[in-house]
Amino acid sequence: MVVVMRDYPPTPPCPVGLYQFQCDVEGVDLICFLEYSPPEQGSVDSHGSPYEPDFEECMTLNNAYIADTDVDIAHMILQGFVDHIEVTALEKFNDR
Repeated sequence: MVVVMRDYPPTPPCPVGLYQFQCDVEGVDLICFLEYSPPEQGSVDSHGSPYEPDFEECMTLNNAYIADTDVDIAHMILQGFVDHIEVTALEKFNDR
């Protein structure tokens, strides 16, 4: 068996406007970049009936780099893990 070692560039810096969140998913250390969306109050019509829905604040996962590499695996992570990353990142964001 041959083991191939690769020398990957470091994780890129977090883009302006995104939130950096470090986590572990199934034993893999990740550096995640997420977009924060604040809550939005929906509009109502002249009778007070909802015209547009309210939106709760949320985080959206943009990138999930394997720590200390430039390998982005966000598109390969199961949706359940993505949901967990987004919820946990939002909780940490609100605690800061």
